[in-house]
Amino acid sequence: MNSPNDPWKKLVQATKSLEEEPVTPAPEVNISSLRERVQALLLTLTWRKLSLLAALLAGVFFLIFFLFMRDDRHPQEPIIQPEPPTNPAAP
Repeated sequence: MNSPNDPWKKLVQATKSLEEEPVTPAPEVNISSLRERVQALLLTLTWRKLSLLAALLAGVFFLIFFLFMRDDRHPQEPIIQPEPPTNPAAP
């Protein structure tokens, strides 16, 4: 267990020889840039909602126009005309 190839000893030596890395400070947060980003996001989402609403309204108007304006009130004439009646009493 006292061999130099012991993984635990290697781990302890590696942590001892590890130089401490300087702690990088967190980037400064600019409130105005965050506000601009949030406003841009909300504007994008608002336009997407409005365009979806406009598309749905256009579809509803199209269906209403299509259903009310098509001419199905009159029955269609048959495609094959019946033969004219024949008079059996005619000479």
